[in-house]
Amino acid sequence: MTQRLATAALALALCVAPAARSLAAGAAKSPVAAGAGKSPAAAGARRGAARRDTVLARVGRDAITAREVQQRIDELPEPYRTNYNTPDGRGQFLDRLVEERVWLLAARRHGVASRPEVKSQIEQTERDLLIRTYVNEVMAANPVPADSEAKAWYEAHAADYRSPASVTLRHILSKTEADARRIKTWAKSGQDWNKLAARYSADSLTRAMGGSLGTVTREGVFGSIGAQPTLAESAMALGSHAIGGPYKSARGWHVIKVDTVRAESVRPFDQVRSVIVRQLGQTRSQDFYRRQLAAEKAAVGFSADSAAIKAFLAKKETAQELFRRAQEATGAGPRIAAYKRVVDEFPNSDVSPQAQFMIGFVYSEEIKDYDEAERAFKDLLQRYPRSELADSAHWMIEHMRTEEAPSFMNLEADSTHRAPGAARATRAATSKPPSGKP
Repeated sequence: MTQRLATAALALALCVAPAARSLAAGAAKSPVAAGAGKSPAAAGARRGAARRDTVLARVGRDAITAREVQQRIDELPEPYRTNYNTPDGRGQFLDRLVEERVWLLAARRHGVASRPEVKSQIEQTERDLLIRTYVNEVMAANPVPADSEAKAWYEAHAADYRSPASVTLRHILSKTEADARRIKTWAKSGQDWNKLAARYSADSLTRAMGGSLGTVTREGVFGSIGAQPTLAESAMALGSHAIGGPYKSARGWHVIKVDTVRAESVRPFDQVRSVIVRQLGQTRSQDFYRRQLAAEKAAVGFSADSAAIKAFLAKKETAQELFRRAQEATGAGPRIAAYKRVVDEFPNSDVSPQAQFMIGFVYSEEIKDYDEAERAFKDLLQRYPRSELADSAHWMIEHMRTEEAPSFMNLEADSTHRAPGAARATRAATSKPPSGKP
């Protein structure tokens, strides 16, 4: 178990090294250790520092020193760090650090750092790190709301912290008033309420729990018997530990036992202080952020071309883009809506027959609404009678309500030569999974 934890911690340390060092390494493109990330000049300084430190191993021209290994160990999360503070643990960590450095140099030697997609990821990580670091520093100057401010807010919004009057009660439900009066007499004479409820209550949901109706406000919305405001008002009028009734409702006659009545109250400031401070802090942070953003815009210089922005925002998606979005949509309903949009907005596009076919297919195979599916397939035949999907639509109309699997499904549709991804997706969607039968 210790070994497995050690391996996991090491993987975390090596693969999720501090982002700043990784970014610097990506920018420098010099053969240095992962996470160290130095420019050639810095690498020379590092080698100079290494001469003043104990060099444990060399990978190419790069030295791995005792100080570096210990620093990397110190950066581990506390639960894992102790696994590497033993001779064996430090040895394992050094071995993995060597592996890391070897693979880093190999990756650089083979030009991985120059690949556009890798550069893009490095730039994105650097961008996010710089923004996050600076914004956090800026926002740290935003003071926390003082207690006096929170207290003033509390007093100005005291109504928001009112707790309405409530009553906790139990009942025994009878079909007739006479039965209810007898039960009330027995209960007031001291007979066990729970036993009376279990034996005589017509409310099957609550009788095993002593007729408990829980706690309600004056609105009287009970979980088991619905809205009974008159019953709640009557219980509040009785007061705590009282027995009353019978009270008439649409369900029958109720004898009730009140456990507690709590008057309307206002939650004290000490109970809500942390909530108020958090709310004020969030509002203040948003205002502070907007002010700082405006100041930074002015400092760096900002301008916008409203006409260009308007044109960009009004740019219409192509039929192929809409079709891809329909393929990627989650859930049958959103996919159907997206495919319908393709057909409605681009009725003559090369992917529209496929979109129309997929509307019927999703209705048939996922929703099992064969009437809607048939309408969709017939629309395809009417709109696109020359489509190569017409035979498949005919087949679906004739066989989709049966268990017969299609012997063919010609999905090399009109758009195949331009949208192979769409054709492949349609082909995959319409293929039957193995039945599992021999």
